[in-house]
Amino acid sequence: MLSAKNIPAGESGQIEAKIKTGNLSGPVEKLITLTTNDPRHPTVVLSIKARVEPEIGISEPAVFFDNVPASREARKEVFLTIPAAKQIKILSAISKDPKFGAALEPVPGSNGKKVKLIVTLKAKAKPGYHFGQIVVKTDSRLNPELAIYVTAMTAAR
Repeated sequence: MLSAKNIPAGESGQIEAKIKTGNLSGPVEKLITLTTNDPRHPTVVLSIKARVEPEIGISEPAVFFDNVPASREARKEVFLTIPAAKQIKILSAISKDPKFGAALEPVPGSNGKKVKLIVTLKAKAKPGYHFGQIVVKTDSRLNPELAIYVTAMTAAR
């Protein structure tokens, strides 16, 4: 947002910019292009750079079960970490596909700031490729749900 639509020569103004960081993490760069009446600089590009710390850290953004024999259960662990300064709680984890299971376990000694998500490929998965999603629910206003995608390749015995 610009403090005034037109700024006379020799005067100054302010630009206010906001970046919605909802699902962003890591280095972020956004550009703002200003149009001026200066013939030498008809446009000016401003760059805003930031490093966005995730509200909840995820050790693995996706889970892949590779070449699991059909009718055999397999499991993987994903760690969810809440920064010390945040007052967020992880409430539940639900699989959107019945071939996969999800369970949460607190990590001892983490004071509730680290939770283990156990993702299972159930033994009833037939040979072939399987795609699912685990939805982790939180009490965060910004990120009430986190999606972790799950892929499996099961092989005939």
